[in-house]
Amino acid sequence: MECSQIGLTKFYYLTKEGHNYIGGYYTLPKVPEYNLQHHLQINDYLIKMLELCNNHPHLKAVVSERRKVYEVKDEKKNQKGVKYFVPDFIFMFLDSIGREVEWQFEIELTLKTKRRYSQGVFPKYIKHLKNYEDARLIYVTPSSIIKEELDMFKEYFIDKEGDEYKEVFDRLHVFSAEEFESELKRLLEKDKFINWE
Repeated sequence: MECSQIGLTKFYYLTKEGHNYIGGYYTLPKVPEYNLQHHLQINDYLIKMLELCNNHPHLKAVVSERRKVYEVKDEKKNQKGVKYFVPDFIFMFLDSIGREVEWQFEIELTLKTKRRYSQGVFPKYIKHLKNYEDARLIYVTPSSIIKEELDMFKEYFIDKEGDEYKEVFDRLHVFSAEEFESELKRLLEKDKFINWE
């Protein structure tokens, strides 16, 4: 394994020698350069979230995007050309009766099309939040422009859905990179579904 650093960002990668050492069981992924920054940011936020959880007694698992894609594909085996909307990662906690509580994370480095947000991404996540009163969706972006756009889409859907779903949108968070740590600390301390004895 090797470690490199660009600015304050560190990233670790498996060398060819390391790959061969573990038997070369896995194909080496071909990650386009434009995706590299996204993968690095996901890892950074994932590590930060693990640090913030600091052995949280009700943290059950962390689910990767790759695993979630495979789970969704297994459910829809015969569909070809389907775009899978899955979060970048999920933290799963247990509530007081043993049900899983999902905190889904999206690390947004580039804007998607308005159509994709308005007809695909936001409706899917809003439906999930309506179905699971304990779930959270957490968007994080280093870009003030992207944050502003995400906040506008959130406001659009708040207006569209009406006051009866206010509580749903209280669980749809859009944070800047600077807000991430303090806001997640607050949520981890205050969330009634994951803090019980």
